[in-house]
Amino acid sequence: MEAAYLRRLERNLSADEKARASRFRFARDRNRFVGARGLLREILALYLNASPGRMTIGYGSHGKPFLAGSSLRFNVSHSSDAMLLAIAHRREVGVDVEDGRNIDAVMDEVGDTVLSEPEKQALARLDGEEERTNFLRFWTLKESFIKADGRGVSLPLKRIDVSAPEGRVAVLDGATGEWRTCPRWELRTLEPVPGYAAALAAEGRDWRLALWHWSGE
Repeated sequence: MEAAYLRRLERNLSADEKARASRFRFARDRNRFVGARGLLREILALYLNASPGRMTIGYGSHGKPFLAGSSLRFNVSHSSDAMLLAIAHRREVGVDVEDGRNIDAVMDEVGDTVLSEPEKQALARLDGEEERTNFLRFWTLKESFIKADGRGVSLPLKRIDVSAPEGRVAVLDGATGEWRTCPRWELRTLEPVPGYAAALAAEGRDWRLALWHWSGE
């Protein structure tokens, strides 16, 4: 991102966001935060016909962001140099994007904590690239769901299953030990840019997905 464009995006930030940006130790991390948050405001402002710097972004009890006084819903995720933003009208939405590089190390580190038993069984039948691809698919779908739901990491990923059927999510009932499908949500796998995996979760089934690449200025 060009320095001039980054400075323009920084002018969109609230005082709190500028304070957060100043606390980053490394310039690369600071610039990523400024770029992502400034771009978020710039895009949302186009939908609302508003000034990017005058919008109020609030946070729910588990950290999910929302636009104060608006029926527009959004969710954002970023990984390495990729940012993914979902915008919907009057329906909750969540997204997740993950860098697919070095996924073997990630699988070894977090596989036992993020996968449900049915997902582990599904991956056990695979190997190589197919196993890596499906691990990323499961992981991003689950992350998008907990972000759309709004409870975030208070919903343990091991108690969420996205292995079947396609597009649906089930949650483990702690009292009965049964997997209960959540008809409120529909999940989809996305392919935003090469090298990254992504997913989206949204309320209902009566919606249409449009995927756009933001080119900036």
